[in-house]
Amino acid sequence: MKKLPLPKFGIVLKTLITSLGIGVISLIIIFYLLPQISSEIKIAVFVGGLYLFGFLLFSYSLYLGFTLFLALKVRNTLNFLIISAKSIASGNLEIELNRNAPSELGEAITALENLRVSMRDRINFAQEEKDRAEAILFNVGEGVFAINLRGEIIIFNKIAEKLVGIGRDQILGQKYDQVLQFTNERTKESYGQFINEVLLEGKSVTLPTDTILVTGGKSEIPVAVNSSPIKNQKGIIVGGIVVFRDISHEKEVEEIRTDLISIASHQLRTPLSEIKGLISLLNDGIAGQMNKGQKEYLDLLTIANERMINLVNDLLNISRLEQGRLQLNFQVVSLEELTSEVFKSLQLKSSENSQTLTLSIDPNLPKVTADPEKTKEIISNLIDNALKYTYKNGKIQVRVTSTTDGVWVLVKDSGVGIPKDKYKDLFKKFSRVENPLSNMISGSGLGLYAAKQLVERQSGKIWFESVEGKGSTFGFVLPATKIK
Repeated sequence: MKKLPLPKFGIVLKTLITSLGIGVISLIIIFYLLPQISSEIKIAVFVGGLYLFGFLLFSYSLYLGFTLFLALKVRNTLNFLIISAKSIASGNLEIELNRNAPSELGEAITALENLRVSMRDRINFAQEEKDRAEAILFNVGEGVFAINLRGEIIIFNKIAEKLVGIGRDQILGQKYDQVLQFTNERTKESYGQFINEVLLEGKSVTLPTDTILVTGGKSEIPVAVNSSPIKNQKGIIVGGIVVFRDISHEKEVEEIRTDLISIASHQLRTPLSEIKGLISLLNDGIAGQMNKGQKEYLDLLTIANERMINLVNDLLNISRLEQGRLQLNFQVVSLEELTSEVFKSLQLKSSENSQTLTLSIDPNLPKVTADPEKTKEIISNLIDNALKYTYKNGKIQVRVTSTTDGVWVLVKDSGVGIPKDKYKDLFKKFSRVENPLSNMISGSGLGLYAAKQLVERQSGKIWFESVEGKGSTFGFVLPATKIK
């Protein structure tokens, strides 16, 4: 390291010679240029000049020596400060600075020492927090990995190692989409680009329930995957974190339950159909004429039988959907025509309930590619629910429109609405929301679940908004068909 320089000796010598020269010139002027002055005065002046010159020379030497001493001391202190500052800058925060420095630099050394202690404490605290976070991540019961903005894996915990079948040392620093494969179980379509939504748009992304992870050994594991952006204190995205877990056991339990429901539904279908036939024969008078009371009980039996048949059909449809056995007949269709058909079939029901049911259709709507029968089931489900959960004299408005997302069917009612705490359960199986009208309405709680599954199978999305006590709006959108 280059130290601070001291004053050069040549400068000091030049200063002394200059002072001596000035003194000699002054004496020459006195002795030779002023002859009229007496010898005694000249001698006195000469002696006085020598004393004055000696005094000045001594004073200057003393001053110069003291200045050199201070410069040397300050130089050493400054060199120490420079060495200490460079040491702190390089990360060595354990070196303690000497506070017993000259008063001129004591405050600077104290400030630097305080800075060193503060930086050391903050770095130690940050390291402790980092170690704690890593300990949590590495020991959490789900697979976790984090990536930077380049898509490189920077954290990979033990459960992730176990699920993927690749060691952390082999995977750190690698591009995530080169070593991790998340795909659709049925179509084998890759979900590898989902992380771009996290890094570029700052979205939290949850992959569909039919996602599988292809491991290092090429085996397939059903997984639930959630991802979120990592942001710094300024809110800038600096990476992403992905949490995934093995749901093989849940899938097995669900398959067993689905198979059980499917078998039970098939077994119930035949006797229910036989009961329906017998009720029809009794209504036709095969056992003789019935009185008014018998007729009323038979009507109640008919309603209960129809309810059971509808429930069994719903269960069978759900079973086929979940097992991938429900075949959709895709065609290029007009949503306005399908909606109009369903609208006409439900007008009588709205009139019986003294409800106002209206339909509005935007002009020049594009076609969509969908299964016409299943799409009518979706529309019927949404309008029928609006009729069920709207009081008498209420209004239900159906609209068909289009946006950049595709063609929408929207059903708005002035009904009972849905409490916010029930939003999350609305599209689950067997979910029914308690409200003032729910006790008077029969249902399986499968309608919205089936509607959501059918919409998503047709590459669409289902949506709703609701205010409790004021009404709800349900809708779905299907992508417009591109005309070649």
